[in-house]
Amino acid sequence: MRSSGRDYLAYMLRLWRESGSTSEDGSDWRASLESAQTQERFVFATMADLFTFLQQEVEQACEPERRT
Repeated sequence: MRSSGRDYLAYMLRLWRESGSTSEDGSDWRASLESAQTQERFVFATMADLFTFLQQEVEQACEPERRT
């Protein structure tokens, strides 16, 4: 089984807190990822959104190559 050609994923991760926020549950943290391959930038309002995106990226990379 061949991979989809995405055997390597690299991102620059940036994390920051919203200014003036006093949340104790971590919900005031934001994130962005920038793809090292394409320079495409993705911004996330929650850590859950970030983790969901990363899980989907890994799952997509693991899919077998589709033939047309």
